[in-house]
Amino acid sequence: MGWLTRAVDAGGEYRNPLDDIEDGLFLTTGARRAKTSQFWVLLVLASIIAAGGIVGDSTPAVIGAMIVAPLATPIYGVALATVIGSRRNLVASLELLVAGVAVNILIGFLVGLVTVSRMPVADNPQIIGRTAPTLLDLGVAVTVGVAGSFALVRRDVSNILAGVAIAISLVPVLAVVGITLGSGRLDLAWGAFILFLTNAAAIIVAGVAVFTAAGYQRVAAERGMHPGRRAKVLIAVFVVVLVIPLGAASLRTFRYEQWMRATESASEQWVTGTGWQVEGVKQEGGDIVITAIGPGDSPPIDGLKQAVRMTVPKRIVVQVVEGSGNTIDL
Repeated sequence: MGWLTRAVDAGGEYRNPLDDIEDGLFLTTGARRAKTSQFWVLLVLASIIAAGGIVGDSTPAVIGAMIVAPLATPIYGVALATVIGSRRNLVASLELLVAGVAVNILIGFLVGLVTVSRMPVADNPQIIGRTAPTLLDLGVAVTVGVAGSFALVRRDVSNILAGVAIAISLVPVLAVVGITLGSGRLDLAWGAFILFLTNAAAIIVAGVAVFTAAGYQRVAAERGMHPGRRAKVLIAVFVVVLVIPLGAASLRTFRYEQWMRATESASEQWVTGTGWQVEGVKQEGGDIVITAIGPGDSPPIDGLKQAVRMTVPKRIVVQVVEGSGNTIDL
């Protein structure tokens, strides 16, 4: 923690006062009505933009939603309230976060009901890319969380907050949860929700570390407040529990990469010297699909099946889709 304490300049002139951080993160202080209305207006707008951008596969729209979205405010609020021991603000931030998540998912669900027919969810890269979180996502999210907390603590680096907002996926991934729920894909919705929990947990952990290094816990203690040890323990337990599904997903991703490489190699050998060619080997859900084209009948399939099954377990569906549209199960 020493390097982090020096980086945030805990006792230096560039550190934001605790009062300013509280005013920015807690909607229960200062101009409560103005801050609350701003939060909900921006959240609803960001949720609509994100849902529309995801359904239409528009990356600029999704990026715009990330910049507009204020959902990181209650998450950082939870981190700060934990550090300074403010139970009232901790509860208020958690309530605001839960309400914001619910509204975000609901808007995604409604948008998905009327527009999801434009592109099947399983073929939409904006959706698929947000439904399979791994430990790598947790590591990236922690790093982004540190950057965001650092920008809040230091007055001279606040201009990086827009970049941090783009780097962390909060509102768009909740829009994916709603859209996939509306389409009946509970498996994809669960994966997206795990990604959101990963990002939220990472921000909270990073925020607790940075705000503590900045000396806000000491400042709060001087005011007679007591840091919330119980809250820190609960956060730690939550992160540990979250690592379990992320670790399983990481292992699954690694194994699929191995199976895909083996299938691709076997497919190339299968068509060698036959006039046929492999257009691609891709993963569709839990299946592996080989697409091949060529003149006349396809090469004998038994050799390909034997080569593929030497590596890929029988429980994994592997299919060959010929140019004519004929599908063969291996």
